[in-house]
Amino acid sequence: MGMTSLPQRLRDLVEHAVRSEPAPSLRAVTALREELVAFERLQVARMLDAGGSFGAVGQALGISRQAAHRRYRDLVGVEVPDPEPEPGAKRERIQVTSEARAAVNLARDEATALGAETVGSEHLLLGIIRCDSARVATILRTEVTLDRARSCAQPTLVEGQPPPSPPVAPPASGGPHGISAYARSVFEQSLREAVRRGDRFVGVEHLLLASLQDPTGGASRTLDALGVDPGAVRAALEGT
Repeated sequence: MGMTSLPQRLRDLVEHAVRSEPAPSLRAVTALREELVAFERLQVARMLDAGGSFGAVGQALGISRQAAHRRYRDLVGVEVPDPEPEPGAKRERIQVTSEARAAVNLARDEATALGAETVGSEHLLLGIIRCDSARVATILRTEVTLDRARSCAQPTLVEGQPPPSPPVAPPASGGPHGISAYARSVFEQSLREAVRRGDRFVGVEHLLLASLQDPTGGASRTLDALGVDPGAVRAALEGT
């Protein structure tokens, strides 16, 4: 059985909201609202990636094109330079898909929920899982549910040891929406993965490939904790 799909999580939350006592029902409604917002963003991202316009998005949502643009302009794919062009070669540009950007945004949410100061590769893995990409879901065929992955989330090792616990009140310059230096290196590696494969875009599969390159990284350690071989996942991704 593969990852629990987002639609299934929505159905489960609706059932809890309808059948539970008032207090747990309200908690389910709150969780449902958050999941619906994430689901809407993912569908908008996929629509934009498929060539849809903000006008079409607005029409589908019953809002104006301007309102759709204001709400979802951060999902528009951006062009980033090839990180390591060959000497004398023309500098190419690679598109970052809206779905990959959505995964990064969801990773920020996961870092916040877990009380982390910065976004690490373990949070990026959670964002990728939550993104519910069909390509990734096919590869992660085991019981890799979002809830299990959250409970098994492991930080990146620093000199063979987990990093120290963050202070109770982190400085304002940090905060859960910062990106760790390690996670930044993962993003850079995702570009290299796309270039190496001859792809002209960075998608969630490139993010996952880059996240699992380092066995001491949070993403690899999280899959290990889930009983999933990161090397096997990488090999499967390489074959797609």
